[in-house]
Formats: sequence, structure tokens, C-alpha cells
Amino acid sequence: MDFIQIIRLLARYFHYIALTAILLAGLVFFSTKGDKQQYASHTLLNTGLISGYNIESNKTSSVDYAFTNNELENLINLATSYETNKELSASILTRLLYENHRQTLSVRPENLGDLQEIIQPLKFEISDKDDLEGIYKQVVSIRDRDQTNLIYELTNSNNPFFGIEQLETINVSREGKSDMIRMEYVAIDPFISQYTLELLTSIFIEKHRTIKNGQSESVIGFFEEATAKTSAKLKAAEDELLRFRVRNKIINYYEQTRFISGNKEELDKQYQEELKVLAGARSSLAKIELEIADKGILPRLQAQIANNRYQLSNYTTRITELDLLKDTLPQTPAQIMDKARLNVQIDSLKTAMTSVAQKIIAVNKTPSGIETKEFLSQWLNSTITREESAAKLDVMTARKKEYEVIYARFAPLGSTLKRLEREIDVAEREYLENLHSYNQARLHKYNMLMSSNLKVIDAPYYPLKPEKSKRAMLIILAFMVGLVLPAATLIGFELLDTSLKNPKNAAAVTKLKIAGTLPKVQNKKNSQNIDFKKLNKSALNLFMQELRSATKGIKSPATIVLFSISQGEGKSFIQNQIEAFEADSRLNAFLGHGGPADPNDEFDFRELPALIQNPYSESDVKKGDVHILVCKADRKWTDADKHALKVYKKMCGQKPLLFLNGVSTHVMEDMIGEIPRKRTWLRKLIKRLLTQGLKSTPGF
Repeated sequence: MDFIQIIRLLARYFHYIALTAILLAGLVFFSTKGDKQQYASHTLLNTGLISGYNIESNKTSSVDYAFTNNELENLINLATSYETNKELSASILTRLLYENHRQTLSVRPENLGDLQEIIQPLKFEISDKDDLEGIYKQVVSIRDRDQTNLIYELTNSNNPFFGIEQLETINVSREGKSDMIRMEYVAIDPFISQYTLELLTSIFIEKHRTIKNGQSESVIGFFEEATAKTSAKLKAAEDELLRFRVRNKIINYYEQTRFISGNKEELDKQYQEELKVLAGARSSLAKIELEIADKGILPRLQAQIANNRYQLSNYTTRITELDLLKDTLPQTPAQIMDKARLNVQIDSLKTAMTSVAQKIIAVNKTPSGIETKEFLSQWLNSTITREESAAKLDVMTARKKEYEVIYARFAPLGSTLKRLEREIDVAEREYLENLHSYNQARLHKYNMLMSSNLKVIDAPYYPLKPEKSKRAMLIILAFMVGLVLPAATLIGFELLDTSLKNPKNAAAVTKLKIAGTLPKVQNKKNSQNIDFKKLNKSALNLFMQELRSATKGIKSPATIVLFSISQGEGKSFIQNQIEAFEADSRLNAFLGHGGPADPNDEFDFRELPALIQNPYSESDVKKGDVHILVCKADRKWTDADKHALKVYKKMCGQKPLLFLNGVSTHVMEDMIGEIPRKRTWLRKLIKRLLTQGLKSTPGF
């Protein structure tokens, strides 16, 4: 479908298109006639999601744009939510009722009447003591009582002052690519426009803060409870360990056991050394006793020094105990003095024992020739050494038994102590983890409080001038829609039309050559000043020329078979038109206007009945020299038509020609040229511009 065809199509239905455009424009004109002036105000809020600073901010942290976009979307959805608008509507109504009671309404005079008509039926009782908060509670209580009261209906309507449907027109959007939010509102009154945004800003900020606090408080509560439980568990474990240490007298188990083990090893070493000393002393005494000739001296000597030996053993035992005690506890001054006194007494006993021995022994030499005095000194020293070693060994033996008792007591305490310490370690780590999570939750809470602290950059202002009226633009837009919509519909229907409709399309669909066309017959009312007689004559003339071309070389008269696939295609009508054309041709020839003397001598037209409804024989088909398929232009070409034509072509042995009947007059122009009709000067001008261009010569 080319541009010329589109112009022709629109020209045919121009009156309907223009009427539609005028009706739409008129409808918009009258519907917007009573519209009031609109006043716009806006506010700008800074969220600080990108540019703000909080506790968790640092110089190296990158901006999470996905999180930022999600937070901004959440903020926008919160500002435009139904609950926010419902609270906003109740707050605006509260303010209007409060001012109406005190006769201080801030709306413009031209809106007072409309506002009074809305408020008066509410019959809301307000006293001079009522404040805004009290009135707000009454409004909410009445509104939420049921769904049939007037306040509920007004709240959920498009009331221009406080209706939710009107409040939903508030535009909340992100300011460019920044982290700011812009709120715009257009209302019929400048006070309503400003006050609505002021209320929305405060409600929005408070709701946002409440949501953020609620999100963090639940987490903080969980970790606070967990921290308290683990703290109690840790304290119980520590108390159990304390009771265990007190009960078993443990200060530092590992130091104590290491100290005890070290002392025991040292005691064992000293014990072995004393055993060697004792054995040496006993061996020396045995040898000395063998060297003494007078065996009776020793019993007397031993009897004389027995008491001294006993005292010497006691003093040595006491000194040994003090020496062993020194390894466990630091010695006191009294112990040091006691040890010094004992050493003096031991030395005194040794001197006394030596004196006694010298008095008893009178022999100067032993049988082996050793000096008796020297030998006696050796015996006495060995005796003293034996007594001292025996005393020390007795003390060490007792001390070893004490260590065995200590080992037996400390051995099972280690595993119990380890278990208690392990329980404390587990409880402590659990407590520290919960404490860390609790601190992180609190930190996140304060961080959210800082980041959710929305700041008003541009406060809502009181608009002094109304918005420019969009009425003229709406009327023009409606007029354009009235033009474009019908035109697009017509073009769409034309493109979707699958009928044969024009010669070009018919030839492409049927794959047959066009032999001729005839226009659709119209009544005088719809004839559009067309000379159908001339139009039919021109069309039939071309058809006859096509037949002469097709029957070239065939002996006259050539047989022309007219057939159609279905009934009502117009075969008889075409044959009647051809007969009228032939009669006119004979008349012209008789008058000397040219043309064949008798066109009947050229062609013999025969008509076959519809192929689908009536049978036909091969002889009927074979007689034809040229076969003409007659089709109406407004019919569709179906598979049944294709099959019937295929059978017919096999029967006749040649490809038929196509005659398109009932073609629209504007389509005929593509076949015969300019349609003979009366045109206005405007249509002549447009036609000349479309066909010949701007360089066309003057004259129509």
C-alpha cells in the first residue's frame, strides 16, 4: 500500500475522520470547562545513602549502588503507600476541621464553598478545649469504625482536599542520580498543596525511623538475651571452679604440681645421697671396730655417749626438717635462729663425745700401729655421721610418705580441674561471641539511626501563581487523536483486508494475468459525480484490446469462455456490458467514427455456470480459444478456489485470464488513468501536486 493509496483511502472517509476529531475536541472542551486552577509545590529530602556519613563509613569503602537503589525504592514506596496516604488524609481533615471550628480556614475564598459543602455534612463536634491530636484521634476512630460512615467514604474518594485517590497523585521520585528524593503535589488550593507536603514529610520521616528502629530492636533484643544467658552460664562455671579450688586448697594447680614434683625429685636425690653416706659410715665403723684390740672399750664408750647420740639424732632430725621445710616455704627469722642454736648444740655434743672417748681409751696404738687418738677420732666421726644420716633418712622417709599422699590427692584433681576450665573456656567464648554480636547490633542500630536521619533540603513553599492550564493542549491532543485514531484504524483494516480488491493484489494471489476490470456500480447518492458510462467504456475498451492481443493469430470469430468459480461473480453483467459496448461500437462505425465495422465478427462469448455448483464437460472447455475467470473484487481467494482453478486449467490446457468485477472507483484509476468525474479546485490542486509535483504547469 503506497502513499497515494493511503491518501485516497483517507480522502474517501475524510468526513468521518474530521467528525470524530471535532467530537473528541468538543468533548474535552466541555468536560474541562469547569476545571479549577492548579497550584504546585514541592519539597526535596536528602537521604544521605551515598553522600552521608555514619559510624560504619570509612574512606576505603565503596558505594553499593544496588543497595542504594533498593533503599531509595523502599523510601519511595513508603512515601506513596496506602497507610501513609490514609494517615495523611486524616491529618489534613483534622487541620481543616480545627480551622473551620475557629473560623480561620486558610484556603482561598473560591474554594471555601466547596470545602464547606464537604465539612458540614460530617456533623463533627469539636469543643474549644480540643487540640489537633485529640481531633485526629476522633477522626481515626470514626473512620475505622465501619466502612459505611461518611468520613471513610470521603477518605477513600477523589476528594480534592484530602481524598486518598487525590493524594495518590503526589509524585515521589529520585532527584536525578543523586541520593535525594523529590516530592511534588498539585492541588486546587495553594495552602492544601503546601500543607499536604509538610504533613507527608513529617509522616514519612517518622515512619521510616520507626521501621529502622523496629528492624534493629528485634536483633538487639535477641543478642541481649543471649548475652545475659551466656554470662550467667559463665559465672556459674567460674563459681564452680572457685568452690573446687577452695575445697581442695588449690591456688595454682599447675605451679603447685610442678613445685611438688620438683621437690620430690630433689628429696629422692638427697635420700640416695644420705643412703650412701650412711652406708659409708657403717662400713667405716665396722672396720674401726675390727682394729680395736680391747673389745670392751666400745660398749663402755657407746654407753657413755648414748645420751649424746640420742640428742644428736634429735637435733639432726630437727635441722633436717628445717632444711626440707625451706624448700617449700621461706624461713622465718625464728627458724633461722633455731637452726643456728641446734648447730651450736650439735657442735657441743660432738665435743662432749670426743672428751668422753679420750678418757675411756688408754691404749696409744692399735695392733696395726695406728695412733689410738686418731683412730678414735675417726670412729667418733663415723658414729656421728651414721647417727646424722639415720636421722636424716628417717625424716626423708616420712617426707616421702607425705609426698605420696599429696600425689594421691592431686592426681584425680587434674582431670576435674581441666574439665572445669574447659567448660569455662567454652562458656567464655560463647559469651564473648554473643557480646560481640550484641555490640555490633547496637552499633548497626545507631548507624541506621544516623543514616535514616532524613534532612529536608527544600521545605514545601506556598505557591502564589497557578500552574499553566493544560486545557488548550488537551483539546489539541484530543483533536489529533480524533484524526489519527480513525485514520490508523482505516489503514489497519485496509492492510488486514485479504480480499482481491485491486488488480495488482488479485494477480499476485491468483497468479493470473489481469485481462480487464469493471467498477462497482453505485447509486446516484454515492456516485461522487463520476461518469460511469465513460468509465465502463474505457475499461471495456482495454479489455477488448487485451482479447485481441490474446487471440492474435486465431481465426475469427475467436471463442471467449467466461467462467467463475462461485455464483454471483457477475458473468452475465459483464456480458451485458460487452454487448452494450459492441452496440456502441457498431454505431460509431456506422457514423464513421472509426473502429471495427462489426465487433461480433471478432469474438464469440460463451458463459459457463459456476464451476463449484455445476458440472461441466471437456467439450465445453475445449471449444474456447481464450478463457476468462470472472471474480468479484471484494471476495477472498480460498483453497477451494485454487483447487477448482487448477482442475479447470488441466481441462482447458491453458492458463486463463482474470477479469476483476466490482472494483472500487479509486482503484480503476490504476488501470485506465484519470477517472472521469467533477472535482473542486482544491481536489484538482491536491491531485496535481500528488501526481505531477510542484513543477507542474498551471491549469487544471
